[in-house]
This record gives sequence, structure tokens and C-alpha cells, in this order.
Amino acid sequence: MKKTERLFRIIDRLRGHNKAVTAETLAAELGVSVRTIYRDMKALENQAIPVQGEAGVGYMLGPGFDAPPLAFDNDELDALVIGLRLVQRDADPILKGAALSALEKIRVTSKSPELLDTPIYAPDFGRHEHLHMMSTLRVAIRNATVMTVEYEALSGEHTLRTIKPLALIFFPRTHLLATWCHLRKDYRNFRIDRIISCIDSGENFTKEKTRLLRGYHAHVKREIDRHKDNS
Repeated sequence: MKKTERLFRIIDRLRGHNKAVTAETLAAELGVSVRTIYRDMKALENQAIPVQGEAGVGYMLGPGFDAPPLAFDNDELDALVIGLRLVQRDADPILKGAALSALEKIRVTSKSPELLDTPIYAPDFGRHEHLHMMSTLRVAIRNATVMTVEYEALSGEHTLRTIKPLALIFFPRTHLLATWCHLRKDYRNFRIDRIISCIDSGENFTKEKTRLLRGYHAHVKREIDRHKDNS
């Protein structure tokens, strides 16, 4: 988690309580050290955020702190509604719930909540039986976890692959998992609905993640350019 994101989370956490929250509690919730929380609190003070408290006691926001309300124009609200409703249609159960929760948070904090009731729909005419698998893969991507998957190709052939999951790709009727495949020693996309099982190998590729993702983007660009040249 980047420092800026962490600082915003700390502010949200403190804003929701009228009692002091200890550095230990914040550190556990954010997955960082207590010393990092101490440095974050100093950073907030330097930005004139009225944080009260001290190490060993706890922290809370002082009087006078008022975060500005969300102010989206009509087109921005339409964009948010479309995006969140597409997530509710195509994503895994956990993300579907998160999309609904996000929409309600925007409604509560928006100056014009009635604009969220715009007639924009994302009807679901098909069923995706593999969405439970997407939850597992999404967490694996986030945590840079090496996975072992059993995969059934369109030919019916079954293979066992060790992969480094890099990204989820959403097409209208198909969801793909972008990976580095150890078997092929190259980037490969797998249809999620054809992944029979996936198991955490107990390893991670955190140090390689950024490099592999950049390499995947370059790989996709080369494939697009090759397709253009052949068309």
C-alpha cells in the first residue's frame, strides 16, 4: 500500500471514532509497523491535519477537521454508475458486494444523490459459474502469489501449470487471467472458466511483479502490432 493511500485510510479510520485509536491498532489494520504509523502521524501533522494524541496513548482527529463532500458532475456520476453496475454483473461475489457498498457510499456523501438513479443498466443474460474462482485469483494477483492450476484447453487436454498471475482481463463474454507460465517460459492468457482448480504454491513473486507486468504490457503491444502488420 502506497503512503498516500495509507494516510487517507488513517484519516477515515480516525474520523469514524470519537475515542483515541492506538498506533498498534492502526498498524495491525494496515499491515505496517508501529514505527511506520508514528511517521505517518508526523506526516499528517506536517500537512496541518489536526491529529491529537501521542505514541503509547492513541490518536484522534481534533475539532475543525471537515473533509469536503464528494462533488461529481453529471457525466462523472454516470461513469461511476456504469462502472459499478458492470462490476456487479461481471465480477466475483466479493467485488459485487463491494460495488454495491461503494455505490451507497457515493449516494450518502454526494450532494445530488438522486442523480445516481439514472436509468443506466447492465443486464446479465448469462451465468458465469467460474466467478468464485475469480475471487481466489484476484487475491493471488494482489499478493503476487505463485499458483498451481489445472487447466483444460479447448482441445480437451488437461495440463498442470505453475503460473505467476498478473492481471484479470474482462471481455463481454470471457474473462481471462494474464500470467507468466513456467511451463511455456512465456506470457500466457488462460480462460478462467477453463481453470479446473488453483492452489497456492506457498511462494510469491513480489520482487518480480513490476518487471513481469511491464513485460506483459510490452508483449501485448507486440501482439497487437503483429496483428496489424498481418491484416
